[in-house]
Amino acid sequence: MKYLCISADPRHPVAEELQRQGQEVLVRADASEAGAELVHGRVDVLIVEAESLAEDARWLDALRARARPEEPLVLGVSRSATEEVLAPLLAAGVDELLVVPVSSVEVRARRHLLERRAAKRRHHQSTEAAARGEMERLASIIQTQADVALAGLDLSGVMRLLCERARELCGADGAAVALLEDGYAQYRVATGSLLAHMGFRLPVEGSLTGTSLLRGEVMRTDDTEDDVRVNVRATRQVGARSMVCVPLWREARPVGALNLISRHPNAFDDRDVRTLELMAGLLGAAMGNAAEAEARHALMEERAAALAALQESQALFAAFMNHSPAVAYMKDEQGRRIWVNEPYRRFFGLSETASLDRLDDMNLMPPASAEHVRREDQAVLESGQPSATEGMVPSPDGSERFWLTYRFIVKEHSGRRLLGGVALDVTDRKAMQAQLVVSDRLAAVGTLAAGVAHEINNPLAFVLSNLSFLSVELQSVARELPLGRTSEMEEVLREAVDGAHRVRQIVRDLRTFSRGDDEVATAVNLQAVLESAITMARGELKMRAQIIRDYRDVPSVEGNEGRFGQVFLNLLINAAQSIPEGKPEHNEVRVILRPLGDRVIVEVHDTGVGMTPEVCARIFDPFFTTKPVGEGTGLGLSICHGIVTGFGGDISVESEVGRGSIFRVSLPVGQRARELGPPTSRLHLVG
Repeated sequence: MKYLCISADPRHPVAEELQRQGQEVLVRADASEAGAELVHGRVDVLIVEAESLAEDARWLDALRARARPEEPLVLGVSRSATEEVLAPLLAAGVDELLVVPVSSVEVRARRHLLERRAAKRRHHQSTEAAARGEMERLASIIQTQADVALAGLDLSGVMRLLCERARELCGADGAAVALLEDGYAQYRVATGSLLAHMGFRLPVEGSLTGTSLLRGEVMRTDDTEDDVRVNVRATRQVGARSMVCVPLWREARPVGALNLISRHPNAFDDRDVRTLELMAGLLGAAMGNAAEAEARHALMEERAAALAALQESQALFAAFMNHSPAVAYMKDEQGRRIWVNEPYRRFFGLSETASLDRLDDMNLMPPASAEHVRREDQAVLESGQPSATEGMVPSPDGSERFWLTYRFIVKEHSGRRLLGGVALDVTDRKAMQAQLVVSDRLAAVGTLAAGVAHEINNPLAFVLSNLSFLSVELQSVARELPLGRTSEMEEVLREAVDGAHRVRQIVRDLRTFSRGDDEVATAVNLQAVLESAITMARGELKMRAQIIRDYRDVPSVEGNEGRFGQVFLNLLINAAQSIPEGKPEHNEVRVILRPLGDRVIVEVHDTGVGMTPEVCARIFDPFFTTKPVGEGTGLGLSICHGIVTGFGGDISVESEVGRGSIFRVSLPVGQRARELGPPTSRLHLVG
């Protein structure tokens, strides 16, 4: 046969495949060049592309009319199997369809089909041609059997192969494999004119395919429009005028049907039915083989999945337990470890290769701790009930570590009982509880200080008022007495007034340090806060050192006056306590206030005993203290650190043994105080 391909692609894939199969193929770029070929020579098949028909397909009709001596068949080529893309080809009435990319088998199938159609059209009445057709049919069936065997267990591939071969042998427009699913026959594989209807669902009740499935019989209709068994709406939808349905059998029951359709009535005869039955038998056998292979494969996969799941579960369990913060273990009833996780090994200093066979409590902890653990273990083993207990098991370096341990019974398949245990490090929790107790105590002291300050203010007002009255009266009496008679009383009265004002200032400072607005950030005058802190710390400082103030003008900072007062009071008291009593004239505590860019720096220098680098490294840790037991909680500087960093600042320390220490606090300038004039220096010396 002679083919004429109309395409701008000189190496059109369908044209090249036909040439490889020994066919005569011409490729022309457009309809005008193709028309010249049709006028001057015979062409059996036109190859046209779907996109060339999308806008106007009339040029194809014109080409058909110009062909000599008879109208050629048309093979439509599309790059997609969607209904939208195939619509122009179907509307143009092409004789066959191909969707690229294509295999050589598909091209050969279309070629044979077109050849058969051309032969039917030219030699319909020829007995010799009919005999040749039967021989070709028989050869094709034999070839199909071989092709099915080569396809192996690829059931989808077998379905497509048999659909294509059935169309080729029977001259059908379309073929499909419909499988029974939930009361519907669904097209799982479709070719030819049915390609655009892949996935089509047809109700079993009231359809020819459904009847074939339900009865397990071959059904054929020569004209769907006149057959009461047919779902006419469905056949019109897929473009079927004549149809053959052959049931597919698996395990003695019909599970689907192999369907052939034609757009023309009376398209199929008894030979086509027999051919389709042979194809259905091949497909049924292939489906059975595939089902058995699938079952074997599924079983193998199930076993492999179970093994992989077990291995994954073990790996997941190990990973989970090894990355858990808890230490975990299992012991036998004699107290010997048979499994421990990585945190357990790290805590007790056990290497990954260390044997657990003979490892018991006495090997890992002091006798008293081992005896306590043994009693707790025995209680669970005897009762069979889980328990949760707290206890102290020291680390190998001797430091005390407190644990909450959950113990439980685990049984092996053999019936052997094991003791499982999971323990958390609650040492930090106990330390935090101690910190909360101290914080609560400090809060109570603050509340008490606020109340005391309020109670002192009332009688203090009377005292100051009465002292003022006495001062006025004494001045009146002094005019009636000899000169100098009241000078001593006036001096005593002035001292009393000064003392009362000092009490008032102390009360104000107490109220500053006891305020409860911790979370409110406002503009704070650090110089005023420092003066209040110095007043509060005067009792500690006066017998140890002189106080030197080195203040420069600084902008206000963002923070809380009471909180900052707590920080500076703590730093001043620590500075005082680092200096021995008795020689205040030889020691000093210097308080420096200065600006630095958009920060304000406060430094507290002392001439005390100083600290080692090891102590400096831990000075801000909670509960760390160098003071004797009972004289410090180790929380002061930790709390200071939290207050300063909480308001966006930082605190650091420099120290040298025998030369004193410097604590430096850096705080951000307030938003409305960033543009102030240059600072000036003021130096104060207070004994």
